[in-house]
Amino acid sequence: MDSHTIEVRIQDVNPLNEKIFENGWMYVGHSQGRKVLPYFAPYFTNECANPGLSRISRIVRRDPCAVADLLARQIKLPDAPSEQHRRNWRLGLSAICARAKTEGWDPQGTANLFYLDRPESFRSPPLTKQIHNDTNPLKQIPPTIPIGFTLKYDELLAKS
Repeated sequence: MDSHTIEVRIQDVNPLNEKIFENGWMYVGHSQGRKVLPYFAPYFTNECANPGLSRISRIVRRDPCAVADLLARQIKLPDAPSEQHRRNWRLGLSAICARAKTEGWDPQGTANLFYLDRPESFRSPPLTKQIHNDTNPLKQIPPTIPIGFTLKYDELLAKS
């Protein structure tokens, strides 16, 4: 991997979505930000056990979907690279559908389902917004990460 050119999608992730990422190898995003990137790194919020950026996963597939289909649980799993992917994606998709129903997502809306490879640790301790912003003044991580926010992989390796 050429860390100077690889962009990584970054998104704030709360404890519920942390479990979907860790156990289901998935995340769901808004339909904005149409740029397809190869990697996703969740920024675990302060409510999570280890806040910051410490895990990364390759995006295997991105599928747009109607929220109405999530609410009706009518999303079919795509072909998976392995049985482990299929098992985890099944868990992730179930949790995303439950989240859509519990949170009352607009049935007229759209979302993107991101199917991921097994999450991997890439740094310890996690990179926090403060550490990153202190070492990279030209590309700050905002207090609330906006939809479509990216960093290059080498920026994630900033010294702590």
